[in-house]
Amino acid sequence: MHAQEKLAYNLKKGDHFKVFQKAEQDIVQDMDDSQHVMHNKIEGDFTFTVTSVTDSLIILNFKFDRFKMQSSSNLAGEIMSINTDSLSKDEMQDKLFSGLTKTTLKMLLYPNGKIKSILGTEKLIASMVDAAGEVDDFTKELMKEAMKSEFGSKSLSQSFEQLTYIYPSTPVTVGSSWTNAFKGDLSSENVWTLKKASKDSYSISGNSKVYFNTDDDTIRMELEGTMTSAVKTNKFNGFITSMETRSTATGMSTMKSMEGLQLPTTVTTKTTYKIETHVQ
Repeated sequence: MHAQEKLAYNLKKGDHFKVFQKAEQDIVQDMDDSQHVMHNKIEGDFTFTVTSVTDSLIILNFKFDRFKMQSSSNLAGEIMSINTDSLSKDEMQDKLFSGLTKTTLKMLLYPNGKIKSILGTEKLIASMVDAAGEVDDFTKELMKEAMKSEFGSKSLSQSFEQLTYIYPSTPVTVGSSWTNAFKGDLSSENVWTLKKASKDSYSISGNSKVYFNTDDDTIRMELEGTMTSAVKTNKFNGFITSMETRSTATGMSTMKSMEGLQLPTTVTTKTTYKIETHVQ
């Protein structure tokens, strides 16, 4: 008989975690006689520090320490290149992202990893827009609205739940499974399985059905596919020590600027997280 394992975050005030994230994504659109291939590469470091704990809620400060994004295409060349460690003082985009690392946010986390909310995102967005320099008030408001889709409370919560929300609400045994779901631009229905319990860690696997739906001024993407996850967590505090996800989704891109032209599209993504832990 396997022992019952209570999987949950068991954090204390002062616990401190540094998270390293790396993601690589290829978007392939099939055209009549060629392919449009876009490659996105994202790296980031962020820090979590536990500020208080109750029976039902964990409150953490978190902050972006570094953000790097490169986006390129076989047809258009370099589309975007951001690195908060070496920003230009002249480029509007660089100045905008310089504000990303200047604000501390507050995350309210349930013990199973579901995020109740993230506080401080309005201040974060305002800091980024202010860093962009001399723009009129109307443009500032437009920029703030546009950035809510990436850095608003709802979108950041959905994004970080893909790192944190992995635990069941009741005890489980090795070999047993449970389900949950993520929502957002990337929605998924997840089946998690406790693969192994050692003296100081848990190994958890995930198999998911994913739905990739985005809609902006120029393109709408409606894709679906599968994702696998391999997670290792600390048995004592519940925080993840490493995580790797791989997903493939296929469907159609609708090009709004090209009279609604539809292109068969495949998106493959690999994301890894590594965590350094400093507990009290």
